[in-house]
Amino acid sequence: MYILSQAEQFEKSENKIYYVDAGILEEQYLDAGYQRHERCYKIIYQYSEYTIICPEFRNPSIGAEPVVIIPDFLVPKRPYPIEAYLYAIGLYGSTPEMGQRKAAEATRIRFGLPTFAHTTLGRALKSLAGRLDKAGIKVPGAAAGQPATAGTAGKGRQSEFPKAQATMVLRKLAALFLRGAAAQPDLRSAAAACRETARKWYKEHQCFLL
Repeated sequence: MYILSQAEQFEKSENKIYYVDAGILEEQYLDAGYQRHERCYKIIYQYSEYTIICPEFRNPSIGAEPVVIIPDFLVPKRPYPIEAYLYAIGLYGSTPEMGQRKAAEATRIRFGLPTFAHTTLGRALKSLAGRLDKAGIKVPGAAAGQPATAGTAGKGRQSEFPKAQATMVLRKLAALFLRGAAAQPDLRSAAAACRETARKWYKEHQCFLL
């Protein structure tokens, strides 16, 4: 089980090692008989690799699943902070004339990433659309029965819409949901807006935004 917490600026961490503070939760879990461990993640930002060390609490004696406190900028199993993915999605979604490759390249440059392919953007967009679809969030005025994930359906689910139209739905949905959160000129403000969006989503739906 994960618990998403508001974090400080990891890029200012000493030796590029960021320790997540569990706050009062640590005392509560220790008092409940849990043992403290650590779980490490790696992320890349502004051409540097950071190690994120998260507290993990385990209590196998009662059959409880491990509890990991992770920062709001971290997306497990993804190499970049949340703001990079949301910026790419927001840029692509709000700029009709821009293709995925250009949006991905703009993201790579803005966040100082060694790579950020258009396929990475495509997967992130589909992941976000899937979350929104499951939560019942759709594009206002979309045709009846048209899912947020049109064109990305899995086996056994056929889309009734052409690929271009389906992609347009995804882009509009992303732009409406993000409302330019990641597009602010100041990188710090944009990051804060993205992380707040991620925290609110997790609090309301108990799942990651991506």
